[in-house]
Formats: sequence, structure tokens, C-alpha cells
Amino acid sequence: MKSLLKHSVAVVILITALVGLSYNSWKANQNEVNQNMRIAAFEVLKNLGELQTIVNYAHFTSDSSRGNPIEGWKHVTMMSDLSHLLKPAAKQESQLLYNAWEQNWEQMAADAKTEQ
Repeated sequence: MKSLLKHSVAVVILITALVGLSYNSWKANQNEVNQNMRIAAFEVLKNLGELQTIVNYAHFTSDSSRGNPIEGWKHVTMMSDLSHLLKPAAKQESQLLYNAWEQNWEQMAADAKTEQ
């Protein structure tokens, strides 16, 4: 009887250790996913701000160096790439931005010159 009691305690301890290890691994993975998402979100916001600056210079001041639409491509592409780490809604919005940029980037400088 004592032998059975000894082994049952060892089994309970083993199960507890395995459950604890599994939870710890899951939690570490979740923390990494959250950290990657947070970093990607800040990078997307940063690139969005830089893209807005390019659009403003091209549209309002016709500054071809600071408002170069080709420079906008690197920001749009970076946001598209990083959006895969974000929630599905952000990924869809990023794809809409990419499509809009792809269709309209060539007219951006021309539209600004037309208005002046």
C-alpha cells in the first residue's frame, strides 16, 4: 500500500510539472506574438506618417525631392509586409492602401501641378 502511495505522488508531481511546462511554453509564445504585433504596429504607424509627409510635399508644395511618389513605394510596401503580423482588419486596410497607391501614384505629382 505504501508503495502505491509513493508512486501516485510521483505521478501527480510529474503531471503537475508537465502541465506547468506546457503553460509556460504557451505563455512565452503568446508574449512573443504580442511583442511582434506591437512592434509591427508602431512601424506601420511610423511608415504611414512618412508616407503622409511625402504626399503632402507632392500635393501641396510640388516639391519633387521630398514629395517623390517613388519614395512612397518603400513605405507602402513595408506597411503591406508588416500587416501580416497584425490583425486581419489591418491587413485588409493595408491591402486597400497598397492597391490605391498602385493605381494612383503616377498622378500624384501631376494633380498637384494641375491645381497651381
